[in-house]
Amino acid sequence: MSKLSNFFKNLFSNLKDEIVMEEPELKSATIKKVRVIKQNTKHQQVKRHLIEKGWIDSWTAIELFGATRLSAIIFNLRKEGYDIVSEPQSAYDRNLELCKFTTYKYIKK
Repeated sequence: MSKLSNFFKNLFSNLKDEIVMEEPELKSATIKKVRVIKQNTKHQQVKRHLIEKGWIDSWTAIELFGATRLSAIIFNLRKEGYDIVSEPQSAYDRNLELCKFTTYKYIKK
């Protein structure tokens, strides 16, 4: 492997919230420090919203974050150890038909 491919392999295999690496062996690169910041993922946005607001539902997740698979995100958050309860809800839509949905609530310890 080339020095550049080793550099990128090391850079992305150790991703944390923020990494600053110095690579003196790169002769053609003019930048000696590379800063990598983890992207603000939908998972992180939903988690932050749950912690700050205490609840979220599908429509809120779609409007705020574009997260269409909220139940999958909630499943993963529960696997991480977050205590989240599901509360079934129902409301009438614009056609006056009864719709069922779930509100997820975060239980602070």
